[in-house]
Parts: sequence; C-alpha cells; structure tokens
Amino acid sequence: MKVLDKIKVCCDCLMVIANGDYTSLAMHPETEDKRRDEIDAGLDRLANIGHVACGDSVNDDHLSHHACECCESELAGSRHECVLLGE
Repeated sequence: MKVLDKIKVCCDCLMVIANGDYTSLAMHPETEDKRRDEIDAGLDRLANIGHVACGDSVNDDHLSHHACECCESELAGSRHECVLLGE
C-alpha cells in the first residue's frame, strides 16, 4: 500500500478512524446522532478513494479554522493528520 493523500480531521473523526470509538459524541446528546451521520458519511466518501489510517501526529494542527476533511465540520479546533492508503 502507498499513501495516496494526507488529510486533516477533527478529534471526533480521529477517534472513529483510530478505534471505531463514537463514545465522545455522547457528551452532546442533542447532536450525537447528527455527528455520527456526518462522520459515517465522510468515512464512506473517503473509502471511495482509499483506506483511511492515522498519520503522523507531528503534523497535527492544534488550532485550526479549516473544515474537517472527513465530516466537513467547520468548528474550529484541533486537526489531526490521517492518510488515505491504496494500491
């Protein structure tokens, strides 16, 4: 496998990519289902390109105003490097 692209994702997406862990979404029950749907839609879209995996934490942005490249959330916050792997 080779790196096809590098993307930056929010903390919620990172936990799902790394561990399949959606539990942090429960901290905000009023938006939990919406966020799960946004993350799943983003992962489905990215799966059409390649396999998503965690990247190098050295390249994380600790405060970013750029949209998450997975769920497309525009909330400011940390963005973590992930990679799209493919043949």
